[in-house]
Amino acid sequence: MVSPIAPPKSKPNLAYTLIEVLIAMVILLIAYPAISNLITASRKAQVSGYRMEQASAYGRTVIDSLSILPSNAWTTGSSNQRVGGVQYTATWTKPATSSPWIFPVSVTWTQGSLVHQIQLQAVLQ
Repeated sequence: MVSPIAPPKSKPNLAYTLIEVLIAMVILLIAYPAISNLITASRKAQVSGYRMEQASAYGRTVIDSLSILPSNAWTTGSSNQRVGGVQYTATWTKPATSSPWIFPVSVTWTQGSLVHQIQLQAVLQ
């Protein structure tokens, strides 16, 4: 009995066809604007959050500075500080009421062409 000879096994085709490459390019062209917008919006939100954090820290510094002064030395005023190229301006108003005093502190800064503001309140005695 003669055993049949098996034909040689062919190697699998590991290359991409032109159609597969074109389909991948079309998918990338459709997805790229969405991914690009997502990354840009994420970066803007990160910078905005950082600026708000810096403004809040500056406002807390102003409140701490007011809290160490005696109550007869408190006045309405403002202060400026530059952090990372951004100018923060804190303004506060001396309350007309008696103890405990609620000091409203407002911190403003400009980001791009928009003016941003946060309000903090301190209760001082």
